[in-house]
Amino acid sequence: MTNTSTNYSSVSKPFIITAVIVLFIGSFIGAIWMMSIFGTAAVPQWLHATFQLHKILQMDGFLTLLIMGIGYMIVPRFRNIQLASVNLAYASFILILGSLIFQLIQIVDNDRNLSLWIMISRISGIIIFMIIIFWTLRVRPKLLGLSDFFVTACLVSLITVNVIDLSVYRYANSLTHIQLWLLFPILMIFGIEYKTLPSFLGFIRPRKNSAIASLFFISICMISGLASMLFMDTILLSIIFNVTLFASALTFAGAVYAFGGFDNREILHLIKGEKKARYSFTVIHIKISFLFLFIGIAMAILFSLVGQYFVFYDLVIHSIAIGFIGLTIALYLPLMLPPIIGKIVYFNNFNKIPLLLIIISLSIRAGGDLILTRNSSPQILTYFFGLSGWFIVTAMLVFVIMLHKSMKEVDPLPRNQSKNV
Repeated sequence: MTNTSTNYSSVSKPFIITAVIVLFIGSFIGAIWMMSIFGTAAVPQWLHATFQLHKILQMDGFLTLLIMGIGYMIVPRFRNIQLASVNLAYASFILILGSLIFQLIQIVDNDRNLSLWIMISRISGIIIFMIIIFWTLRVRPKLLGLSDFFVTACLVSLITVNVIDLSVYRYANSLTHIQLWLLFPILMIFGIEYKTLPSFLGFIRPRKNSAIASLFFISICMISGLASMLFMDTILLSIIFNVTLFASALTFAGAVYAFGGFDNREILHLIKGEKKARYSFTVIHIKISFLFLFIGIAMAILFSLVGQYFVFYDLVIHSIAIGFIGLTIALYLPLMLPPIIGKIVYFNNFNKIPLLLIIISLSIRAGGDLILTRNSSPQILTYFFGLSGWFIVTAMLVFVIMLHKSMKEVDPLPRNQSKNV
């Protein structure tokens, strides 16, 4: 047996581990920042400058590293081939991690200007990632090749946003800009779900026409978003961006049966135990994650039409980042870990506590944002609303503990059974 699985699984390990560590640090900073937004002084004033680390760690660090790690594992796995170069993949990890360290140094020491080093290391790491993935994409998959178009769109979005961000060009920094940053993980998720989700839900094929419609809408979305960044951040471009993004998400949800559309009664009747636990876990996470994606995009449309209120701005970012991307990662991480760590993850040991904590957190956040917009709230409520970030941190801790307890080595056959094999 060849070591093909080792080739495209072990490479992802440093990316995923580092991404999770960065996520915890970024979420911890975000929780403290949320408390300060609601008027609770959790840290001295001079430490408030470090709040910008939240965005850097979550987007430049966590999302980029995670998507690269997932890409290195999933895209070759879909074709059952090895990566073009393991050493180059590790080099891209070092470069991205280096750019992140340069960013942190520059924030801590304002007298240092490391912009050039940040740009060189980050763009170099992303270009290596793109070359390896595009080289892998040249091998046509036997089935469901449309997933490659979502992955390609993800790569284009990733490099474009980073080049614009790191250039000296004075672009319009807006909500659309942040949504473009969130677009590349969304597109990678779409590429993976198109290939896997219908099979998870009912051993069926995705709807091809709906997926093509989703790609059409996402193309218009990306063009209007980039035009908004580069030329003029107008209400019209923002509306086109969000309406087409909503249409793409809606048609894609239909393509992968996120909300049903097929008869699964026989499946539910036949499966039991571990398979049923995994099926239920998949169904509930998919439905809730897409609901949060729709809510986030709807808030963005209201942000353009009704007014630039903080409640819309904040809920757009966190409904998509936590509600959709976060929950989808929580769904797929247990499925991706076994080939990396060599252990089986048992869904029978899972519970809904992390999911409930995330829903509670985003609900509290929405209530706090509404009251903050009115500029009037009792002090006791500010303490309560400030806890929303800590619910996220708690959900992550509970999920990691739950995942760890659900990991087990492959059980050996009983002695009397092994003799009969």
